[in-house]
Amino acid sequence: MKKILSVLILICIVISLNVIRPNRVFACSCSSPSIEQKYEEASVIFTGTLVSKDTEGGNIFSADKVWKGTLTDGYVYSGFNGMCGTEFEVGNKYLIYTFNSKGKETTSLCSGNKLITEASKEIQTLDRLSEPEWKYKYLLIFAFVFVVVILIMVWKMKGRFKKHPLS
Repeated sequence: MKKILSVLILICIVISLNVIRPNRVFACSCSSPSIEQKYEEASVIFTGTLVSKDTEGGNIFSADKVWKGTLTDGYVYSGFNGMCGTEFEVGNKYLIYTFNSKGKETTSLCSGNKLITEASKEIQTLDRLSEPEWKYKYLLIFAFVFVVVILIMVWKMKGRFKKHPLS
């Protein structure tokens, strides 16, 4: 009987410790997507300097380069740190990834934003990803036209030699 009572008390203690102890809750859990995945998922990707902030979690950026989308007024909502938001410092230049939420460009702690000084590799990849597909087609067209012109010239020269054979 004492053994059963001891086991029951132990079980009660373990259960009460789990009930009394507060659960740990993490506000944000970010994955680590590749640059290509971030490029596909973002609505706007740009580099820009933070010009001003408001008390509502909004930021006004002066965009330098835009790889994807259109940042019409420079406004990006970033929320607050406690809600997966992210803080930017006025005067610093950033690489920013946004998604459109309820008609406004929004970014978060998990978006992959970086200070420009830490983003050179990503910028190179973004340059490559945003190149127009037809970029090298002009070179191909030029090479084709060049070959056609050479063939026409050879054909005409051949025709001249037939009219005026060398004696």
